[in-house]
Amino acid sequence: MKKKIFNCLINSFLFFLCFCKFIFAQENSAAIFAYHRFGEQTFPSTNIKLKQFKSHINEIKKNNYNVLPINEIIDHIINKKPLPEKTIGLTIDDGFKSIYNNAWPLIKAAGLPVTIFITTGTIGSGSKNHMTWKEIKELSDSGVTIGHHTVNHYHLVNKSLDTLENEIENANNAFKKNLGYIPNIFSYPYGEYSLQIKEFIKKKKFKAAFGQHSGIIFNEIDLFELPRFSMNEKYGDIDRFKFAANAKALSVKEITPRNLIIENVNPPLMGFTLINDIQSRISCYPSHNLKASITKLSEKRIEIRFNNEFPKGRTRVNCTTNDNNEWRWFGLQFFRP
Repeated sequence: MKKKIFNCLINSFLFFLCFCKFIFAQENSAAIFAYHRFGEQTFPSTNIKLKQFKSHINEIKKNNYNVLPINEIIDHIINKKPLPEKTIGLTIDDGFKSIYNNAWPLIKAAGLPVTIFITTGTIGSGSKNHMTWKEIKELSDSGVTIGHHTVNHYHLVNKSLDTLENEIENANNAFKKNLGYIPNIFSYPYGEYSLQIKEFIKKKKFKAAFGQHSGIIFNEIDLFELPRFSMNEKYGDIDRFKFAANAKALSVKEITPRNLIIENVNPPLMGFTLINDIQSRISCYPSHNLKASITKLSEKRIEIRFNNEFPKGRTRVNCTTNDNNEWRWFGLQFFRP
């Protein structure tokens, strides 16, 4: 009898260990994509060709991705609720007319959720290149999530907090007047923000804010520095889409520098601490043909140094690793005024 009880206890303990291993192995991961224009080939840096976009939708439908509304993905992260495998999200910035004319019919036919971050200053201005409030209201009523993208799409890092205050509040008034509500998620124009701007946006009661740096969302991520993979003609081919959609997060914390605006120290002294046990080699790739060297100070602390100063404007740094046949990705976007 005692032996049976002992064996039962052992089996229960082993089951518990396996269960814990399963639970702790779960990894929340979501790839978010950012688009701007559709079929406007005179703007290749922000445009996606319709052929490219159709290939993205075909890949999504053919290979069983879980396309969730952005707010739902954010809520999963906030509540540490497991996301389905292959979770992705679709976002569009600004409010160009080609969204309504070219992208929306394809998105609607495919039954996909999408978020559109609206810059209110160009809406209702009479511009033939932008949507009207009537069209945006139609999209909102059809289930499209509308996000906040300021009034004038300024480079906010060059503006005062008073200007930022006006950009938020005046856009809020426009949203309230034309849609009846104020969006609760924000997208930084050009993906640019400072530590001060990020803290300001937090205080404005937004749920989360997105940049335009590449990377994957994970449980411990800063909700006001959410990454997105920008899609355009040059970087919108189906191979890149599939690679990003199937990537996992290179989950990090204790990121330095905290302020991504380059002022006194150039190049910046970049570093981070790995959250998970990653044994594979990590490589980092800065834009503008800069070179990065990686130093592992401990099992989990990584420091990155660059061979030259960052130029004026935006510089992106992407860090990746192939971890047991799963590509992991983390990125930052710096800005030098």
